[in-house]
Amino acid sequence: MSENVTFYAPDEQKELIERMADRQGMSLSKYCVVALDKQIARDVRSERVSETGLEEQLNDMEAAILDEVEAALSPSTEEEVLHGVALWNLIGGEYPGEKQAEALSEASDRLDTGLEKLQRQEADD
Repeated sequence: MSENVTFYAPDEQKELIERMADRQGMSLSKYCVVALDKQIARDVRSERVSETGLEEQLNDMEAAILDEVEAALSPSTEEEVLHGVALWNLIGGEYPGEKQAEALSEASDRLDTGLEKLQRQEADD
């Protein structure tokens, strides 16, 4: 047995609901019942996720995967040493001792500045 349910919607929302019902080839009542069924299903699913702690488990899994990806994409200590040696060889071959000393004294600050810029860019993305 069906029962009447009455609700009030602003004119714009009512017009939108009527258009959507028409596009689906449904009566206004049928469209509203289907929409409510979908919302109820989402609400029930959300409650079950909360009750089971599934969301927390998924968040933990996501964090673990992101850590693994970051570790895989980060150069190893051995690679960092090789990059440093290669850079030193390039600097040593092209610049006199005074320029090398200046470059080494500024290297740490420049690296920190570059890392800060990269972190800001990642945060903005």
